Amino acid sequence: MEITIGILALILIIAIVAFEYRLFSKPKEEKVVVETDPLEVQFKATQKLSEEVQLDLENYILKANAADKLLFKDMTFANYLAHMKETHNENLSDSLYERLSDLELTKSNTVFIIKSLEFQFSALLQMKTKMQLLNLVYSKKLVLTESSN
Repeated sequence: MEITIGILALILIIAIVAFEYRLFSKPKEEKVVVETDPLEVQFKATQKLSEEVQLDLENYILKANAADKLLFKDMTFANYLAHMKETHNENLSDSLYERLSDLELTKSNTVFIIKSLEFQFSALLQMKTKMQLLNLVYSKKLVLTESSN
């Protein structure tokens, strides 16, 4: 009887280990080679970042009532946002992205466009950082104002 219980316990332990192994082991994946076009990747990354920065600007303008405040020496937050939206529609729209594949670009043209997109991405990243800092400063001001009341 004790041998039977021992064997059953051993079989149960083996079954549990086998079940956990199947449950937690990664399934075998077929290697799929997907060719990505560097131009398309850079375009989509820049497009997404542009949309994020526009949203950050919109939120800050609403939260801080900053539409008419100066963001740069001669440009308000609202004017800069309008400029960004216009530039985005001209240079980073979905329709332009769809037309990229139809264009027969030379290698040098492709490299030039990628460099241009990288430059835009860098400028957008700087603006995103600036907006994060402005949000942080604004939220600290709110906390200080509320705590002094």
